[in-house]
Amino acid sequence: MAEHSASPNRLANVLLLMFCVSGIYSAYLTQGIVSEHLQMKQYAGGQRFKNLEALNGAQSLACFLWAYVILLFQSRKEKSNSQLPPWTAYWRPALTNTIGPACGLIALKNISYPAQVLAKSCKMVPVMLIGTMFYGKRYSALEYMCMSMIGVGISLFARKSSSKVTSKLAAPNAPLGYLLCFINLTLDGYTNAYQDEVNRKYKDNDPIHMMCWMNFWCALFNGLYL
Repeated sequence: MAEHSASPNRLANVLLLMFCVSGIYSAYLTQGIVSEHLQMKQYAGGQRFKNLEALNGAQSLACFLWAYVILLFQSRKEKSNSQLPPWTAYWRPALTNTIGPACGLIALKNISYPAQVLAKSCKMVPVMLIGTMFYGKRYSALEYMCMSMIGVGISLFARKSSSKVTSKLAAPNAPLGYLLCFINLTLDGYTNAYQDEVNRKYKDNDPIHMMCWMNFWCALFNGLYL
């Protein structure tokens, strides 16, 4: 009987995982297509959409409101002894999470979206470096070797690759575009490392709680900038 009951649960978990993965990929691909379309399209008089970073502000606000509603429904089920980080604990990673993606969107003015995705594939490099330098994390020799091989391989591929999409940009500038991607990756590395530190300090931290207050600060910073 135990085996029969475990099988449906396992199938449900697999289906849930597939649903979540497809949702994440669909959202990221849609965001990339829309961002690149806005950057390449010419409107009346040859004008272009210049404020791609405004998309981050709208996204942060929507995510904050959505997560806050979920927290309201979950509030009755929270354990009285659970220890959640204060909402002020997220302002520093939110600051880097605001500036980093904005640099990534501005990079689309200089390089194509596929080139940006290729550059961002090196994300594990700054994450591991910042985790080692700022938080004293240690990784295995195999992980360091994989990080180095991925970084070098993608750098060589990006150097040799070209895209027809770049010619449709207003003023393509590959060095500036890749520099902005590097800044984006570095700030993302700090954001991820800091979030890991918060989760380590507060064992009962909830992902929705982090999503809510991270996006609250991101929406606030974007609002001040805009």
